[in-house]
Order: sequence, then C-alpha cells, then structure tokens
Amino acid sequence: MIVLLYGADTLAIRRRLQELKDEADGGTGMLATNHLQLDGRDVKPNDILGPAMSPPFLAPRRLVVVDHLLARYQQPRGENRPPRSLGPLEPLLAALREGLPDSTILVFTMPARLERNPLIDQLKKIDGVRDEHCPEISANDLPRYIEVEAAARGLKLRNGPPRNSHPGSDEWLRGETSSPAALLAAVTRGDTMSIANELDKLALYTRDRNGEVNVDDIYEMCAGNTMAGEWAMRDAILDGKLKDALETLELLRIESSYSEAAVLSQLMVAFRGIAPIVELVEQGATEDEIGKAMPGRSGQFPKIRREAIRRARRLRMDGLRRAYEAIVECDRSHKLGEVDEDLALEILLGKLTASPRP
Repeated sequence: MIVLLYGADTLAIRRRLQELKDEADGGTGMLATNHLQLDGRDVKPNDILGPAMSPPFLAPRRLVVVDHLLARYQQPRGENRPPRSLGPLEPLLAALREGLPDSTILVFTMPARLERNPLIDQLKKIDGVRDEHCPEISANDLPRYIEVEAAARGLKLRNGPPRNSHPGSDEWLRGETSSPAALLAAVTRGDTMSIANELDKLALYTRDRNGEVNVDDIYEMCAGNTMAGEWAMRDAILDGKLKDALETLELLRIESSYSEAAVLSQLMVAFRGIAPIVELVEQGATEDEIGKAMPGRSGQFPKIRREAIRRARRLRMDGLRRAYEAIVECDRSHKLGEVDEDLALEILLGKLTASPRP
C-alpha cells in the first residue's frame, strides 16, 4: 500500500500516521523493528526500495515513512521556473508501478499547503495509491473545529469579554476576545498542531474548575499576551509608529522572556514574511493572489490581508532592503560592544519606523 499524506492540517496527518503505525504493529509490540523513517531531502531511490521490499519481522506490516521528498518538488503559485526534473526518481517510480509487497505500507508525507507538485501528480497515477489530502481548515470553520476539539478533552468554552487587562493586544486581535475559540484561532493562526497543544495545556490548567475556559485563560496560557505584544510591535514598525513600537518593546521586556536575539529574530521574520507581498504588490498582483502567498493561514483573514498589502505599499522594495541592513547593523554593533543592547534596539526601531524615502 502506498499512501500520499499531505496538506496543511498537521494534526490530521499526525493522527493518520498513528493509525498506520497501529495497523503495522497489529498488536504485536514489534513496531520498532518494522518502522523506518527516511529523510527525503537527500534520499536515493534504493534507500526507499530496500526497506519497502523487505518483509516485516514478527508483525503483519512494515511501515516506511518518507518525509520531505514531496516538498522538494513543491512549486509555489506564481513561480514561473520549470518544475524540478523527476529523472533521478524514475527508478523509484518504475518500481512502484510494478508494485510493492502486500505487507508494506509506504507513506510519503508533506505537512504543508499543496501547490503545484509534479511528483504527487505522478504518484497519483500509480494503481492503488491512496491520495489522502488533509487540507487547511478555513478561517470561518476554525472556531467550530476548536470547539469540537475542546469538547473531546472535556473543555467548555465560555464566551464573554475579558475580565482582566491584556496590554499589547492589537486592534484586530481585540475584535476576537469575546470568543475563546476565535481568540485561540487567532493566536495560533489556525495551525492545528498548535491548537491541539494549547487545548491540552488548557485541559490541565482548568481541571479544578470542570474544564471551563474563558478568553482570559487563552491569554494567560496560550501566549496571548506575548504573541499580541509581538504582533503589536511588528504592526507599529510596519506602520511607522515609533512611539507605539517603543512602548510595546517595554511591555515585552517586562512580560516575556525578553532577549535582544529574540526581538531581532521576530523582526527578521516579520520583514521576511512581508517581502513576497512587497514583490507581488509591485508586480500588480490581485488581493486573492497575494493572500495565497501569505505565510500559513494569515491570508485567509481579510483584515490581515488588506493590512499586509497596505504596509507593503508603504514599505516598497527599497524600504525592505534598508530594514534588512538596519537589523544586521544592530546585531553587529551590539555584539562588538559598540552600543548598549537596549540602546541598539531603540535605535533600530527608530530606523525601521522612519518615513519611506520618496
């Protein structure tokens, strides 16, 4: 059996893999000797075919899982380069067309949104291949999904405004704070593995009060304050609001495990994330095309999508280059002891929020 297990619903992929492990083990307790995990980033056809053609040892099935191979042939939308050649994999594809032993379960995984992928297209043409796509959950369906997952853990999500103050939450996040499910969807950006992990924490946190969860619990246990603070600083910088950026930096210093390296990393991620949007805006791409190119599920949120486009238009490509230079200079000046850590970051925020050059 050959299984293509891919998509943005990482929790569904994890659960399906566990089902396949249980099937391979068959209650024998011999999974460890019949389960092989391969890194497809540098795997060769024989590295896969060798174990896939071998019989299981004291168990009903042998399970061979190949990670990352499908991702090597993923082509992002809007990218015009020719697809990567499947020539080196032809011996593998030919052998798979001939068939595997009935006792083998061969799984190709890719926990990411599906783009153009010639390898998946070719594998799907092989007789008997199971195409198990686990698509991302839409923004509209996420709150209901979270409610179902919460109920499975005995949690009761109670709607209502927060009773406590949560500094640093930006405007779009504050709009979600009447619903724990909607707030958790925003905090995790819809990543299903993150949702599962946060719900598991909440189940432990609220076990002494019958699993009742409100929005304050989401903030306190699910990185709500820290995440909101990071987003608020990012948004203030991209909007050119120095005062707000400095105030949020002070909150992060007080409320989270602050470090210069962490802040610089967050800023680099923010500018790296907006870089493809800047490029698409300058190319005249539509809002839908830009939304599909945004990281994770953020492009599904109309307000986040429109704000990203507005900020990309303000930043432009020359502003993006200056931002990278400023971040590198901040890191260099502090490590060489030329500027105090706190001052170096404040100077950096000043550079990043400066008005774009005409």
